Amino acid sequence: RAGYVASFFGGPLAGATIALANAYRLKRLGNDWPLGLIALAATVGPMWWWFRGGAQWVGAHAGGGDSEILLRALGLGFFALVYGWHRQYYRNMAFLGLTPPSGWLIGIAAVAGGVAAELGLAAVLS
Repeated sequence: RAGYVASFFGGPLAGATIALANAYRLKRLGNDWPLGLIALAATVGPMWWWFRGGAQWVGAHAGGGDSEILLRALGLGFFALVYGWHRQYYRNMAFLGLTPPSGWLIGIAAVAGGVAAELGLAAVLS
């Protein structure tokens, strides 16, 4: 649940923080590091598009949109990617009856960092 909530409120960067922390715990960081690059691209690319004319395009075609909706959707999409990437590990842990460690503390920090990064990008790109 921490990965889902972090991705929803903090965007792909927060979701990547949770995913990479779990990869570190599983000693899979060498295999999972591309998730960080995907999260960076999934944050910077759409924000660049939004501030370079995407907001006007959305306003013209959808009747006024909000970048928050776009970032929430990207965060949930990134969570789906991470879940698919780690699906086998989640399934094995459930089969063995193992409870994953609580991720709420790092989740709160990831959301704060993700929101700060998005605000910083918005300031730079606008």
